[in-house]
Amino acid sequence: MSKEAKVMVLVFVLIFSGLGFLIVKNNKVGTQPISKEILVRPASHSTGDPNAKVNLVEFGDFQCPACAAAAPIIKEILNTYKDNPNFNFVSRNFPLTSIHQNALISAQAAEAAGGQGKYWEMYDLLYENQNEWAKSTDPLAIFAKYATGLKIDVERFKNEVQSGAYQNIINQDLADARSLGINSTPTFFLNGVKMLGVQNIEDLKARINQALAE
Repeated sequence: MSKEAKVMVLVFVLIFSGLGFLIVKNNKVGTQPISKEILVRPASHSTGDPNAKVNLVEFGDFQCPACAAAAPIIKEILNTYKDNPNFNFVSRNFPLTSIHQNALISAQAAEAAGGQGKYWEMYDLLYENQNEWAKSTDPLAIFAKYATGLKIDVERFKNEVQSGAYQNIINQDLADARSLGINSTPTFFLNGVKMLGVQNIEDLKARINQALAE
């Protein structure tokens, strides 16, 4: 991890543990749960069973520094609940193309890796190495290097990224995010309820545990 990435993680952890972090700021904040049919689409990437009792859904942008800073926190959550069949984490795309030049192509890279069964591995690589590709004028060459390491068909991967083979999935994610009034990343929903503030990682675990117990 680069020095800048480490700084971003440290900043995120400090905010998360000390001040409480605001996961999302937008003008459509409510407490009524959003339908699972909107939050978890058939093509959405899930770590577990989409019909699990508890679903934590993220709308993220692989080039977003805040998303990269949140990734280690999510990794800890996934490690904590990896053996719990009642918990599921869902990743949705919300590339902020107006401010992040490689947001869309990185989403396409994740989806293309997912087409060969390596979505979560590429998810981790994109966030862990964000500083390597975020400002690159040839991000596909870097993504192809990651694909090689994942031992997937690199030519197929490159062709699918270049052709936008999974653009329909990204478009659905974008449409759902906009219908929900999302305008920043990362944005999280726990069992359909938008998360506004979490005091620290233990607070997040407590909320998940409460949802599991209900």
